[in-house]
Amino acid sequence: MPELPEVETVRLQLLHKIVGKRIKKIEIYKTRTVAHDPTFESRLKNQTIEYIDRIGKLLIFSFDKKPDLFLLAHLKMTGQFFYIDKKGQIVGGGHSDKDSENITFPHKHSRVAFGFDGGGTLYFNDMRLFGYLKIASKDEAEVAKSRFGPEPIHPEFDTKWFTTALLKKKTPVKAALLNQQFVAGLGNIYVDEALWRAKVLPTRICDTLTKKEAVVIATASGAVMNESIKVGGTTFQHFIDTDGNKGNFSNFLKVFGKQGTPCSRCGTIIEKTRVAGRGTHFCRQCQK
Repeated sequence: MPELPEVETVRLQLLHKIVGKRIKKIEIYKTRTVAHDPTFESRLKNQTIEYIDRIGKLLIFSFDKKPDLFLLAHLKMTGQFFYIDKKGQIVGGGHSDKDSENITFPHKHSRVAFGFDGGGTLYFNDMRLFGYLKIASKDEAEVAKSRFGPEPIHPEFDTKWFTTALLKKKTPVKAALLNQQFVAGLGNIYVDEALWRAKVLPTRICDTLTKKEAVVIATASGAVMNESIKVGGTTFQHFIDTDGNKGNFSNFLKVFGKQGTPCSRCGTIIEKTRVAGRGTHFCRQCQK
């Protein structure tokens, strides 16, 4: 599934594509995607997109002169936004199925389409139907935001708070980092990479960590995601951003997906196990 760097890449690209555009028409191909909301089209039609915010992997669309109207969008496992400009150029961002690079629109996995004044259409595609688009009031949007913890990529991330809170937990450190209510945005790929950088085994129980190790984990978590954002995320199953550029942080991965190959730091063979129900990659020699 797309992780925070991929979703942030999509957000930044969409800011340049659709902010300031007025929604002229909406086509709903799958009512499940909009929670079977019969007012979805009427409430968003003729609204102008003012900004696109993000918390964790949740995108939040706001609208011009509508302080109590928001659109929450979550890509979940296979959601993807594709923007087709008035010249017909297809660019997309998110995560989609294997044939996402050579498709026409609407596609068999298109769930909702937003047509804009002056041309251009934004499609929300989702193969597995776990993603959603939901209209929310200001209060509802705030409740949605409150479900997420602070983000390690934020320049004001409170490392002291993180250290204290992490050391109190009695779960494997990977499980703690995947908990979006604790810290937002860290997914499977980036947790493995951060823990490899921090030289901490993903199976370590949090309350066995030292304060120094916890600080290094916080620093590594923010660093690995910020580095990924700079290059557009990690390419898995045809993720591309809204300018059609594939994320290429996969070129910099040190441990995720590297099982059976030598660790670039010490030469020990990278292993794979399962932690918190997720495939987990680590170096038994480097990580303690």
